[in-house]
This record gives sequence, structure tokens and C-alpha cells, in this order.
Amino acid sequence: TLFALAERHDTTVGAILAANGLGDGAIIYPGQKLAVAGTASGSTPAPAASSSAPTADLDAEQAENAALIIRIGRDLGVSDRGIAIALATGMVESWLRNLEWGDRDSVGLFQQRSSTGWGTREQIMDPERSTRAFFGGQHDPNGTTTRGLLDVDGWEDMGFSEAAQAVQISAHPGRYGKWESAAYRWLELYG
Repeated sequence: TLFALAERHDTTVGAILAANGLGDGAIIYPGQKLAVAGTASGSTPAPAASSSAPTADLDAEQAENAALIIRIGRDLGVSDRGIAIALATGMVESWLRNLEWGDRDSVGLFQQRSSTGWGTREQIMDPERSTRAFFGGQHDPNGTTTRGLLDVDGWEDMGFSEAAQAVQISAHPGRYGKWESAAYRWLELYG
């Protein structure tokens, strides 16, 4: 964890976030290389990176997943706003990676859970299927077991975070909106 790294290197989480251009909601992964900005005892740690303007840079895996979300959204006739909500949700939930682990039984691109009806673990790990389930609507592979974005009455009129939260039911609903601008840039770059 970032906390454990900070403790091990006699620094702060904020200093590590700042040194790596990460925001408050950043997720780190096993094997990921991070710069560690040490702070000597008594010195002022570097300020944390602003979480209000996350970076839009994606690596190859993230770009591939963004392109998949965009393609499926287009296939389903989802508006650009709906696709941007899906992209931001994927970033918040999995850093746009198809993760084999998560909180409790959450896995995949959207950290969906088999225990809450999103499908079997194998189904959730299929990025195409999990994206279709996130969007929902008449082509939802889960039928009416789960509620995708297109199943939420009035989602088009909701705030960005509010619409994502209506699908995800997250403990941190405010994180989605922070990625709105970046999501539209990905839509432009990979769509």
C-alpha cells in the first residue's frame, strides 16, 4: 500500500503521490515502479498532487480497455456522455485494468461482484461482457438482475458522479466526477 511504502521510506503518502503525479484516489499495483520522495525528519513533505485534474495519459493496456468501452458504447448507441461516465468509472474502479482482485469478490474492469449478481467470476473477467453489463439496457447480459447505466431513470440529467454511483453503489461516490474531463479526452483519442 502507499501507506506501507511511506512508512518504509520515512516519507508521507502525499509525498509519494506528488512524486508520481498521482491524485488522492490513486490505485497502485504489484510490480508497479514508483518514485519515492523522501522527507527527512522535520522537513516539510511535498504537497499531494491535485486530485481535481487527473492525468489523461494511458498506457497500452488502459488505452485498449478505453477503446473497448468506447466501441461497445457506440455499438449500443450510448451517448458520448454515457461512454465518458463508463470510462471514468473504469478508471476509478480498476485504473482501466481488468483486475483479478479487488475488495471482497470485486474483479474486472468495473470491479463488479458475483455476489451481487453481476455474473460469475469468469463472466466478470470478460471485459466485453462486463462493459455491456455496466451499460445495461435491452442488451444487458445480466437481464434485470443488475441495473446498468441505461436502466437508471433520468441518468442523462444526473450529475456525472451521481450517474456512475447509481450503477456502482460505491463507498466513494465523489471520485467519478474527478475523471470527467479526462474521460472526454480518452473518448476523443480512442474513439
